[in-house]
Amino acid sequence: MFVLNALPMKKSLLSLALCVTFLAGAQTPESKIQAYLDESASNFGLTQQDVRGWMVESTANSTATGINNYYLKQRHAGIEIFGAVTNVWVKNGKVINAENRFVPSAAQKANTVTPQLTVLQGLAKAFQHAGVPVPNFAILDHENKNYTISNGELHEDPVMAELMFQPVGNTLRLAWDYTFYTPGHRHLWSIRVDAVSGEILDQHDMVISCSFHAPDPIENHRQVAFNKTFFKPSALLDIQSGSYRVIPYNIESPAHGPRQLVSNPHNATASPYGWHDTNGSPGADFTTTRGNNVLAQEDGDSNNGTAGTMPSGGAGLTFDFPYGGTSAQPQSYTNASVTNLFYMNNILHDVMYLYGFNEANGNFQQNNYGRGGAATAFGDAVQADAQDGMGIEPNLNNANFATPVDGIRPRMQMYLWNVTPPIEPLMILSPPDIAGPRQARDNSFDPGHVPIPVAPAFIESNLVLYNDGIGDTADACTAPINASAIAGKITVVRRGDCTFVDKVLAAQNAGATAVIVVNNVEGVIGMAGANAAVTIPAISVTQAIGEELILRMQSQTVTARLQLQEAPFVFADGDFDNGIIAHEYGHGISTRLTGGPANSSCLFNNEAMGEGWSDWFALMMQLKAGDSGNEPRGIAAFAASQPLESAGIRSFPYSTDMSVNPRTLSYSNSTSGNYRYDVGEVWASMLWDLTWAYVDKYGFDPNIYTGTGGNNKVLQLVLDALKLQPCNPGFVAGRNAIIAADQATTGGQDFCMIWEVFARRGLGVNASSGSTSNANDQVEDFTVPPPGPNCTLSVDYTTGNLIRIFPNPSNGQVTVRINNFSGNVQVDVFDINGRRVYSDLTAINQEKSLSLGHLQTGMYVIKLEADNLSHTQKIVIE
Repeated sequence: MFVLNALPMKKSLLSLALCVTFLAGAQTPESKIQAYLDESASNFGLTQQDVRGWMVESTANSTATGINNYYLKQRHAGIEIFGAVTNVWVKNGKVINAENRFVPSAAQKANTVTPQLTVLQGLAKAFQHAGVPVPNFAILDHENKNYTISNGELHEDPVMAELMFQPVGNTLRLAWDYTFYTPGHRHLWSIRVDAVSGEILDQHDMVISCSFHAPDPIENHRQVAFNKTFFKPSALLDIQSGSYRVIPYNIESPAHGPRQLVSNPHNATASPYGWHDTNGSPGADFTTTRGNNVLAQEDGDSNNGTAGTMPSGGAGLTFDFPYGGTSAQPQSYTNASVTNLFYMNNILHDVMYLYGFNEANGNFQQNNYGRGGAATAFGDAVQADAQDGMGIEPNLNNANFATPVDGIRPRMQMYLWNVTPPIEPLMILSPPDIAGPRQARDNSFDPGHVPIPVAPAFIESNLVLYNDGIGDTADACTAPINASAIAGKITVVRRGDCTFVDKVLAAQNAGATAVIVVNNVEGVIGMAGANAAVTIPAISVTQAIGEELILRMQSQTVTARLQLQEAPFVFADGDFDNGIIAHEYGHGISTRLTGGPANSSCLFNNEAMGEGWSDWFALMMQLKAGDSGNEPRGIAAFAASQPLESAGIRSFPYSTDMSVNPRTLSYSNSTSGNYRYDVGEVWASMLWDLTWAYVDKYGFDPNIYTGTGGNNKVLQLVLDALKLQPCNPGFVAGRNAIIAADQATTGGQDFCMIWEVFARRGLGVNASSGSTSNANDQVEDFTVPPPGPNCTLSVDYTTGNLIRIFPNPSNGQVTVRINNFSGNVQVDVFDINGRRVYSDLTAINQEKSLSLGHLQTGMYVIKLEADNLSHTQKIVIE
């Protein structure tokens, strides 16, 4: 039964929600902030009325930077404005900066302060829009403009509602803001409904479903009282730790290294009473995979309750269970799966705690042990569901993480994967000289996945190239002009700006029997999407395979068959992929630290780099002595049944070698359905370069908790930067926050190194994010600031540092830029067969344009040679 006071109002989670009314001359931080805003209002383009009436929504701090962050929520007429969160930095009692996100001239933009729809009427419209049944709502609690409302059978997850303003264009429209789980907890919607008209104004899903495509409650409702007693070190004497047979945190998966039995892995500072405590007293409260940081369980029926399998370690807390590998049925190793998930969540909690993701900064704990943060009866330990039944449908290979505000529990859902090893479903039948099988990848549409025919069934026809007559005529983003040729044929399309589902539907509507999508960059495509209207198979092939077929189709008839000899099947359990677990947990970290722990809506702008931070966290947890920055590192290769040396589920492996990973800022420009991953891959590439710059300078320390190596320094730096950046950041804001964190911590000791790293991938001085709500308007720049008296910029040409060949892909006009270089360079271009197709000894003064328009469409390698300079890079000519 739901207890009315167990889950407090969203705005009551912290005692910091204070209206700004101060006595003249008061010297509180709030009064200093008000004075700063009064003085800075005109510089921010704000009126004096705009900077009055705000509230402190939450705070954060860092012992490394010494900065206290105050996250201010703008209000008009006492009503909050959605997304208008200004982050104010206070150090040594002084306001040193404000990352302004207030709406200018708010009073003139607001349409009304009186709702025409009641909170329940608006909620019914939100549920209808979300496509879920509308239950009989009941208001459980009401405080000012905030409501807690029943949510059908989800007793522990009620609807949170608040009256606020939603920015729409250049106006502010009064709206009801709702946050609610849908049945099955597959979505945690944040929806704004116009409080006058009932129109849906804005929405986003706070369950970050990572579309892991190959390149796409407390048990029995028991309430745990918040312990008001501060932690006493003497209590550690009787702490009982456990033993767990797991994949160690710095090994990615069973394919990367064996499981091991690890004992006493908890950190005494982060988990002072061990991993199986919730009451703050010595002695384990649970002998199962449940404790203060995480409740890990099996959720095969996908009911998201707390009655799933939780293996017992017995009185000795020994969790040692067998794992049969990917050929075994998942049910045979559930205990091992849940144990690994429990272990990895706890490790992530403990490690990140020591770098500042602690109670006061909104971390995930059932009991905060009196050390700050939001205290609620249910607490906010992670509920981690292993082998989640939501993920055993065909090709729904995924994982997700939902991060409500501090004090309300997040949920991690880990799925089983049935991605097969590389398959050869495409057989070219003629012409004879190119006949034979081709590797391809199936799609992961859900709904909309249509299986590839299994022998003796097949689909066979001549191949037809899609033609819509616009731009890249084969990208299938508009209706075809050759529909009669497509009808009854297997249709070839190129990857482009529209979604994969849209491409397939466009061909299907013209009568295609199957679709082959050709990548437009090196590597394979993982085609994710959802549309039940799809009724034909769709596969993807590499650029090399696809363009070979397209070239031949221009002069000859190419006949192909789509068929599998047998239905492939393999189960890779995501619960054993530590990279995926770290990635998901990383979403919780970046969400809680950006915009403050009482706001979970500051990373849903289109340029937000959440996927990038998450990939970077996964990479950071796997760092080991002997690793190299040049070494290619993939994401989720085990779960996706990809070769371990591959990119896994990303377009390129992560590497500091730009011939392996050429991602620069321009690659983040995207209008595709997967734009968040395009943005994320670029940001993670920059952070990974930054990591190795720090390791190269300060060395590597295997002590991930309290070491002093470059890896430790950069982890601290990035977590501090998350706290400093504004709500809804873009690339430039993220870069600036990292530079500011270094300045606050070291006085700018690594200023030049940081700039070199970012400029190398296009995030230089003159780079632009454009609008951070637009993922397609970033402008790259490779300029570094002028060297100062204590800063000498280094250039290491032998590793390709500060050398750029762009654009890539290119139409044939290619620019070679070598910063701080002037001299003769031997330029050679080789095709994919190793034949030299271009050679020139040319003078380059910083920059030189090459004309390669005579080359056929395809992939090439450009090699640059000069004194103290050697650089090789792949490039695509379109």
